[in-house]
Amino acid sequence: RVLVADYALVVAVAVGTFVGSYIFQDIELKVFTVDTERPLFSLVEFRDPPAAAVAASIGLGFVMSILFFMEGNISESIVSNPSNKLMKGSAFHMDMMVTGVINAILSVFCLPWVHGSLPHSPLHVRALADIEEH
Repeated sequence: RVLVADYALVVAVAVGTFVGSYIFQDIELKVFTVDTERPLFSLVEFRDPPAAAVAASIGLGFVMSILFFMEGNISESIVSNPSNKLMKGSAFHMDMMVTGVINAILSVFCLPWVHGSLPHSPLHVRALADIEEH
């Protein structure tokens, strides 16, 4: 049971990759084309945005900040479980600041934000924790 719990994510990704690659291989898809006339990455134009764009950005930014805050705190509470016997380091709360700085840089280059601390943090801590089973 513990073995299945430890490798469930890996097995799910492997099975999903197999299903997508081999079972659905007869489905015709359009080939992705790249416009070579334009640069691959370009900076976002921040001049004179419409008022509707500013309002939408404020609303979406507020919702995303709640998502990041909740996800970080849920991960922290799962990882900080007393059974893991972890001690808070000097940079315990720095993860939110680092995520914010990375997302600000990604926003300038029109790249997607990062936030996925929920799935891998508990798995990483369980892999490193010294757990005795009775």
